[in-house]
Amino acid sequence: MAAQFTVYKKLNSPVVNFVFILRGDLQRMMSEVARLAWKALWERRGRTIGAIVGVVIAFTALSYALLLGQTFKDYTTRYFTSNFQTNVLYVTGGQFTDADVDALSRIDGVELAVPIAAARGVVRIPGASGQIPATVYGVDPALVRRLLPETALYDGELVVASNLVLVGYFVAFDRSTGQQRASVGSPISLTLGRRAQSAVVSGILASGMLGFIDTSRGVVMDLSAFRQTTGITSYSTVMLFLRDPSLADAVANEVRASFPNVDVISPQAVLQTINSFLTSFQLFLGLIAGVSTVITALWLYDTMSISVVQRTKEIGILRAIGFKKRHVMGMFLMEALIIAAIGVAVGMALLVPLAQSGIPFMSTTQQQQAPRGGPSAHPPFSSITSLELDPLLITATAALVIAINLVGAFLPAYRAGRIDIVSALRYE
Repeated sequence: MAAQFTVYKKLNSPVVNFVFILRGDLQRMMSEVARLAWKALWERRGRTIGAIVGVVIAFTALSYALLLGQTFKDYTTRYFTSNFQTNVLYVTGGQFTDADVDALSRIDGVELAVPIAAARGVVRIPGASGQIPATVYGVDPALVRRLLPETALYDGELVVASNLVLVGYFVAFDRSTGQQRASVGSPISLTLGRRAQSAVVSGILASGMLGFIDTSRGVVMDLSAFRQTTGITSYSTVMLFLRDPSLADAVANEVRASFPNVDVISPQAVLQTINSFLTSFQLFLGLIAGVSTVITALWLYDTMSISVVQRTKEIGILRAIGFKKRHVMGMFLMEALIIAAIGVAVGMALLVPLAQSGIPFMSTTQQQQAPRGGPSAHPPFSSITSLELDPLLITATAALVIAINLVGAFLPAYRAGRIDIVSALRYE
């Protein structure tokens, strides 16, 4: 059986007691290397604290930048899909007849074709001065809930009938003063061309919603009443509901083949384009914040290089009593690892309250969008009050910061391991 024993010896160096294992296992050697590394950092704690602060700043800045981009991506996806259904195509750019709508509904993969008519008009509200310009939409009352999600409703019910209409947020509220001009149940008068139509407000739409129906300055009414008032029998937009979202490209190609001059808009394709832009934006933020990580690695390189020079004789003594080149090199890399690990741990502790503190410029945007003195509207991104902490992203960032700092310390550590024993012992 191989004999194992430990020799304890006191060094006349600023480091400390060390343990030299003549025949021992790797775990004990690594433990001793780690102890020596920690002692060396503690004796130079001023420089060590400076390096740790640099790692904290680098990790926090990089994590915050990446989490900011990821939060925008996640919120955009949720916000977009809540307003645009993923199994829908929008066909625009022409005046469609009932025959066109029927032809579109017969395309393989289309479950339902819903036409939308539109015209410019003005709204008059009893007791309110002036006329309110608005876009008036004519839709099938039975399909209103297919056209508008529940998130599009601010107050009332998503119902239209011969005398019931939905009005946009800034039709019901004065945009400049925030004063409410119309509420659910209020009578209004719609003027379309030379004809007027009386109606009652059944619901108020929320501002800031995406879609082909303007929920800010639009009015949604019954299609039959719209035709009787305007005399318009064509449609400006046709929504195609698909049996499966995966059929979007095939259906879009079929629509373009049958109607060459129309535009076919796929919410999925638009969302992919937006996400591609936001991914590039996230990488751009990461690159800017990543500069601090590179600077920290250079700082650590300089710190380790100075430390190697100052501890040359100590390294020679360690080598003379049995430490191998890889042990010396490992000791310096362990110092860099300890610095990076402490910096990342502190950075994680700071990141949580920082993420929950909100995004300052988002609150400013929300205040600008909401009417003064009235109920708040729903502008895009106004509900982003904090960053979403993604554990996978934070872990990856921590690993990257630690790896970059180890790379920065590698060359000085390698030089320390290659120091000649005799020259080191003679070094003054």
